[in-house]
Amino acid sequence: MLNWLTLARLFRRARGDDAALKLALAYHNVFDPRNEDVQIVLADLADYTGFYRVNGESIPPDERAFSDGKRAAFGRLFRFLNLSDEERAGLVQAARAESLASANEGII
Repeated sequence: MLNWLTLARLFRRARGDDAALKLALAYHNVFDPRNEDVQIVLADLADYTGFYRVNGESIPPDERAFSDGKRAAFGRLFRFLNLSDEERAGLVQAARAESLASANEGII
């Protein structure tokens, strides 16, 4: 059985400054944008969650809530990435390319 490590087990105050720093470093280590696999996964997640898209008004409320939730979850991850402006722009382009490829069922 895997014994999951949590901030609550590591720190007396799981949301204190030391824990926040540990959490930010953990996210950065797991999602290091220099890693090719990480780039692919982040572009896919940004596309899947619609992070760079705006919901249209024609979306039913229950679908809008789910879509907003997906974007919020990616937003939490994005907050910890600490990307440069160049890396952010690259992620936007990659997510858009994924979205276009999905819509067209492949690159044209």
